[in-house]
Amino acid sequence: EPKRDLLAGTVGSFWRPDVSFDGTKILFSFQPEGEKSFHLYEINADGTGLKQLTWGDYDDLDPVYTPDGHIVFCTSRAHTYVRCMPMTHAFAVARCDADGRNIYVMSRNGEPEYLPSVLNDGRIIYTRWEYTDKALWRVQSLWTANPDGTNVQIFWGNQSVWPDVLTEARAIPGSRRVMFTGLGHHAWFDGSIGIINPDQGLDYPDGLSKVTQACAW
Repeated sequence: EPKRDLLAGTVGSFWRPDVSFDGTKILFSFQPEGEKSFHLYEINADGTGLKQLTWGDYDDLDPVYTPDGHIVFCTSRAHTYVRCMPMTHAFAVARCDADGRNIYVMSRNGEPEYLPSVLNDGRIIYTRWEYTDKALWRVQSLWTANPDGTNVQIFWGNQSVWPDVLTEARAIPGSRRVMFTGLGHHAWFDGSIGIINPDQGLDYPDGLSKVTQACAW
């Protein structure tokens, strides 16, 4: 089927779409031209039924569908700030109903969290900046939680030197392994692709393999 512009003529900034499990809907963040914040939107895969799910002065980013029919995303609604940049919001993982209602912040973390996705067992995996009692770099690793925010656990790398940042985690079908992007603390657009097998260990170098061998972590 040829490519189609589902939002032709819509002006603004788009951010990280997610496709529903049945392939009929697309969830995404969008900042309309002239507005200060990103909000969550949803549209049918055929381009019909565009609707806005969240409103306000907060930024709502990185939405994903969950198997239990909710939406998990990152938001500035937690009113926390990055330790080394006190005027920069620290995004936290939050959840809402499928229609955008009943928003609540799942996370109790005071530092930024990024890019949630769904594991094969239904848990949420995301990048968490664990700054407390640690230096400011090499502390952004992968954590998991149930879709309702309970049972927060480290997935891999909380006591590791490399990679500095583990992000964009995606489950590999039929396994417990996860593919991710290994980045630098201040170099989010330059890194290497890796795979983690948590059954082989929770910290560097155990359970870690690099896919793009030519690129440094």
